[in-house]
Amino acid sequence: MLDFIKSLEWADLFLMIAVLILLVLFLFRGRGWSIKKLPSSNRMGGYALFYADQKQNGKNEENFGKLLHSAEYELQGKPDYIYKKRLGKGLVPVELKSGKIGDDPLPHRGDLLQLAAYFLIIEDVYGVRPKFGRLVYSDYMFVVKNIKSLRKEVLNTTKEMREMLIYGVGKANPSFVTCRYCVCNGTVCEYSGTEIIGGKGNESSCREE
Repeated sequence: MLDFIKSLEWADLFLMIAVLILLVLFLFRGRGWSIKKLPSSNRMGGYALFYADQKQNGKNEENFGKLLHSAEYELQGKPDYIYKKRLGKGLVPVELKSGKIGDDPLPHRGDLLQLAAYFLIIEDVYGVRPKFGRLVYSDYMFVVKNIKSLRKEVLNTTKEMREMLIYGVGKANPSFVTCRYCVCNGTVCEYSGTEIIGGKGNESSCREE
């Protein structure tokens, strides 16, 4: 092996090293973080405000205050803010939440799906796929990458919701993560008084026995 390496020209050796580096980068591509928790901040360095869900201090920008509608995905909504990269076309949706996230390592599922829905809406309306977005709570924020699995989860969830509206029947998926922040937990939900996957339901269910 050593004789083989010694017989190589410097140019060949550099080429082999470059190929190995590219191979390592390819193998580990996409294995990094998809959601990162950071201290809460409203700063968007290198970006300018492009859209807001309400008019801003008398400004008359066309994008401010309007409802965004995606005909392709049949989704509509008003993100709190969308920032545009000063040098480039990149768009970043930002959702502000008044509550705290505390020690939870991930954002609430409903908030995450809401942000992911805005990924799809923005891509369809403005023709630019956001690379990431922000969920900003009062104590922490999450930087969320716009990955394929997250977009797929939004599409599957909206499909289930539409089927529920049509047929009046939905498939329950009770779990600790799904149910703990739901407004129906402990009130009208039939699963509130039962043990659910990952934890226990709220014992103070209001359903009739």
